Amino acid sequence: MSVIDRINTLQGKFTSKEKKINKFIMANIDRIMYMNTYEIAEQCETSQASVVRFAKKLGYSGFPELKVDFGKEIGRREAKEKISFTYEDMSENGEIFENIKNVVKINTRIIEDTYSSVDVKVIEKTVKAIKKARKIVIVGAGYSGIIARDLEYKLLELGINVIFQNDFHTLLTIIPTLTEEDILFVISQSGRTSDIYYLVEESKKRNIKIIAITQTSNNPIKELADIQITTVVEKNNFRSTSLYSRISQLTIIDIIYVSLISSDKKLAEKYIGDAIEIASKFKL
Repeated sequence: MSVIDRINTLQGKFTSKEKKINKFIMANIDRIMYMNTYEIAEQCETSQASVVRFAKKLGYSGFPELKVDFGKEIGRREAKEKISFTYEDMSENGEIFENIKNVVKINTRIIEDTYSSVDVKVIEKTVKAIKKARKIVIVGAGYSGIIARDLEYKLLELGINVIFQNDFHTLLTIIPTLTEEDILFVISQSGRTSDIYYLVEESKKRNIKIIAITQTSNNPIKELADIQITTVVEKNNFRSTSLYSRISQLTIIDIIYVSLISSDKKLAEKYIGDAIEIASKFKL
C-alpha cells in the first residue's frame, strides 16, 4: 500500500497534532525528502516525538522509512505526469483511434494504481477466509453488482458454495440463515449504500464474517468489515460507466481468483477442467 493510500485510510483517526503534521506533509510532498523530524516539528509547532509517532501510526518503523516511501510516491507522480490525461481528453469529434489510445492508457493507469494499493496480507486473509467458509453471500448494487456477479461466477468455478443476490428483500430472508462459519462479501465503491449498510449491520450482529471491497477513504461499510479491501478512488467526473472503480474492482477480483487457484492447483484444475469439458459439448 502506498504512503498516500495509508494516509487516506487513517484520515479519520488522526489526533489534532497528527492532522497538522499530515496537512503540512501533504502540502509539501516534494520537500519532505530533504527535511528531518526537527524541521517538520518546528513547521507544525509540535514535537519530534509526534512526527515519529505519526510515521509509526502509518505502519513505518520510523520517519526515515516514511521518507523512502514518499520518494517512491514522487517517482510515481513524475511518471504519471508524462502520460497525464483525463476523460476530458477524450475526442469530441468521434476520432476513434484517439479514444482507443486514451481508454487503454486510462485502464493501464488504473491497474497500476490498484497494484500499488494492494495489501498482500489482506489478500492472504481473504483467500484463507473464503476457503474456510461454509457459505458465501455476495452483495453489490449498480455497477458494483456487475463485479459481484463476476466474483460469484469465478468462485462457483472453483467449487465454492456461493450465491450472489441483488434483491434487497430476498437478502433480508437470507441473512438470518447464515452462521459464524459464513461470509457476507460486500462490493460497494462508496461504502455508503444504505440498503447494503443495513445488511452489513445485521450480519455484524450475528457475528457473520464480513469482507468488503470499498474505496480507500473511511466509510460506514468499511468500518464494520472484518477484512477491508480497498480500491483506488475515482479521479474524474465521468460517471456514465464508473470506469475507474470498475476496472480497479475487477483487478482485485482477479487477484483473489488467481490466488485461490494457486493455493490448491490440483482441485482448481479439476473443477475448471470438468467445467470446460461439459461446456465443450455445446460448442458448434
